[in-house]
Amino acid sequence: MKKATVIIPNWNGKDLLKTCLSSLRKQTFKDFMIVVVDNGSTDGSCEYVEKYFPEVNLIKLDKNYGFAKAVNKGIEISSSQYVVLLNNDTEVDPECLYYLIEAGKAKKEVGFVAAEMLNFYKRDIIDSAGDYIDVVGHANNIGLGEKDGKKFNKEGFVFLATGGGSLFKREVFTKVGLLDEDYISYFEDVDLCLRAQLAGIKGWFEPRAKIYHIHKATARRNSKLTEYLQFRNMTQTIIKDFPISLLLNNFNWLKIFLVNLNTIRFLSSQGLLWQALKSEAWIVWHLPELLKKRWEIQKTRRVSNEYIISNFKEKRITFFGLLKKGI
Repeated sequence: MKKATVIIPNWNGKDLLKTCLSSLRKQTFKDFMIVVVDNGSTDGSCEYVEKYFPEVNLIKLDKNYGFAKAVNKGIEISSSQYVVLLNNDTEVDPECLYYLIEAGKAKKEVGFVAAEMLNFYKRDIIDSAGDYIDVVGHANNIGLGEKDGKKFNKEGFVFLATGGGSLFKREVFTKVGLLDEDYISYFEDVDLCLRAQLAGIKGWFEPRAKIYHIHKATARRNSKLTEYLQFRNMTQTIIKDFPISLLLNNFNWLKIFLVNLNTIRFLSSQGLLWQALKSEAWIVWHLPELLKKRWEIQKTRRVSNEYIISNFKEKRITFFGLLKKGI
């Protein structure tokens, strides 16, 4: 049995796979298998992998089910102690897997480890040094667009990790479950990390593990679907994962309500009113199911209110800020 499994979801990413898979061949750590889960590609991705990367375990799905289901399929066929989730639009530094696994081994209280992700084209620019979430539900990459340097060279605890380039211990999935496939794509990694944190499983940032990333190479192909899923999934994450104490603290519930209304206004101004309304309708229709999930998640909580609140970024709401920034 291999010690680690690298899972790469793919949808019409043939042009990206050569760089990604070739970089995995160059890893100094060798005790791992690669699983590419193909979401019904029509660009010859499967044939390309079979011909040029025969060592890869290829799972062929009949259509595009999104990121969450593809990753879950990979996890289900693996039995390794460590699972590395990786986007196809990446190049992995030769020592990346070694450092991710060493960090996982050294930190017993840690369940997931974020690599330092750098811009593929400007390799001194940060793409992600772990992820964060604020009190109204916005999640993003720490350091996005900033220049790499001392600030990002220090290892330490991190609240969230991206599903595009992070290691997860098997225990995370056995304790809190797989990715929620209702997300399809976007925020499923935020939800997974929040569920883990609530259950007392911490995250770690390992800057020596480096991954070079073409930011949103797949998302750009369907921007309307991306906006719909991001808005919808942000809202369901709030409903499922935010403890009552966080919602009540500093009138965060009111901030969430105002930001939600303003997001509809902003998306409407971008010609995306249908996507905004469709997102809200989905939430209302699935509210009973979301509340049931919330009950299951919240009863697993093993950490204090103070710990959770301290790890959420504050959000200052002003009238002119809402008008200017949209969301």
